[in-house]
Amino acid sequence: MGTKWEQELDQMRYSRRKQIMDATFELVLEKGLMDITIVDIVKKAEISRVTLYKYYNSIHEIVFDIQLKILNELSELLDERLKGKNGLEKLKDYFATFITMFQTHPDHFRFAAIFDQYYQSSYPTLELEERYQSYTKQGIVLIEQIIDEGIHDGSIRKGTDPIMMAQILSHITMGTTQRIAVRSEIYKTESKVDSEEMLNYLMTFLASSLAADQPQ
Repeated sequence: MGTKWEQELDQMRYSRRKQIMDATFELVLEKGLMDITIVDIVKKAEISRVTLYKYYNSIHEIVFDIQLKILNELSELLDERLKGKNGLEKLKDYFATFITMFQTHPDHFRFAAIFDQYYQSSYPTLELEERYQSYTKQGIVLIEQIIDEGIHDGSIRKGTDPIMMAQILSHITMGTTQRIAVRSEIYKTESKVDSEEMLNYLMTFLASSLAADQPQ
């Protein structure tokens, strides 16, 4: 445990990073990633360029920190739900977590969609790539473990490939939620169904399609 001065310094650093990340988050949602600059960020955060460069070397580093923060919030929400249940129930809770996050933080998915589109073919540095992929792999492994557990406890169909299905479910859940979040205003006028109802229907369908026909 550090001294009071060290704790205050850590808190100041955390607050400053949060200030920079919050400003960048808002700018990305307003203008996209192509059109924001360091000048935009320091103006939005009401800090100097010198201060920003004490914490970040590039916009990419800020954006990746925001994306990882979003994924971490999703992970923490999952940790609260996935306790003491069989595989299928955990899978349902996994799906429900996306719906809850969509209800409470739809802009998280809007940001993630912009992030994925901007970095669709490559990452800016090897360090950021390794850091990000290390985190995303944890999410895929979690789904694999849930499916494998469900196969063994008899709640999920035998013959399901945990590795293949984990990839499929990850793309479907994240991709669909991102698209709905990005086009939420348009869906209100062009779609005959409510966005949340659509997500609920999809998640229920996915869970039922993987459920074992009969208890083992």
